[in-house]
Amino acid sequence: SSRFSADTTVAELVDWWLESVARHQVRPSTFDSYRRFGGYLADDIGTLRVVDIDAEVVIDWQSSQLDSYAPLTVLNSRKVARQAFAQAARLGLIRANPFDLVRAPKAKRVNPGRALSSAEAKALIVAAQQFRLGPAVTLLFCQGWRVSEVLGLAWEDLDLEAGTAHVRRAAAYTRSLGMVLGPTKTSSASGVHFLAPVSVEHLHRARQQQAEDRHRIEGAWPTYTYDGAQLSMVFTTASGHIAGRQSVLNTIERAAKAAGIDPAGLGTHTGRRTVITALYADGGVDLADIARHVGHTSPATTAEYVKRLGNRPIATARRAAELLDPTVSNASI
Repeated sequence: SSRFSADTTVAELVDWWLESVARHQVRPSTFDSYRRFGGYLADDIGTLRVVDIDAEVVIDWQSSQLDSYAPLTVLNSRKVARQAFAQAARLGLIRANPFDLVRAPKAKRVNPGRALSSAEAKALIVAAQQFRLGPAVTLLFCQGWRVSEVLGLAWEDLDLEAGTAHVRRAAAYTRSLGMVLGPTKTSSASGVHFLAPVSVEHLHRARQQQAEDRHRIEGAWPTYTYDGAQLSMVFTTASGHIAGRQSVLNTIERAAKAAGIDPAGLGTHTGRRTVITALYADGGVDLADIARHVGHTSPATTAEYVKRLGNRPIATARRAAELLDPTVSNASI
């Protein structure tokens, strides 16, 4: 018999969906946020029966939430609720999903989208090497990786002689467990990446630094297990635990100040925008090739990271004139 009945509450449904469904479908860090957003739902209408939730209740709930939280927070909370209620409909507890009957609130993601120039990126990479996590900054601003992929890198993934790295996993912070290993954000991010010479050089430096740390500490150096493999992580604290995103961000800010770069608006994702913009605006690289390089599923996503166009518009206009303008000769262009 079903564990659900006409008396099942919203809180009971959401808790079940989180633990039995969502936990197996998303990364640990995403699941952590799902639990937080599900909590907003449970705190407000958690004691109501699932069968009593209709469009009017959903409208009142959204209105109440918008009085207390930012629209994006309400949108994310609604996303969790909608998925839980969709599962209830599939199980026959309710005939239809009431969240499908109510329009979602408008919420615009705030993204300053800063990207450094190529010269600034080089200066930042150099300045960062005086700090422990400097090599991590190199991978962000030279390779264009996500910070979760950088922190999920293990020595077993590297062939520094060949200049390659195999991205297999990500590392992210969760409130309940701290830093944990999980899958990459997209399957496109996984695979072999070719490292720039400076990335290889700085990873060699990171290995030497870690060897010194291992020699200093008492007891065994921490290892991690993922997909049945025992791993030794590249970017760690001095005691061997996986380094956190905030520590990398602190390194970026300190390196920026040391390099004379305004640190305002700099984040771990600035490196990704910087690499993509430099390749497209300055290097003339096709968006599809850039998408493969940084691990985007679609070039359309990559295009959103481009923060300046360089000389591409004028070059395109000149080429259009060369091909289509009857008053322009090839010799004059």
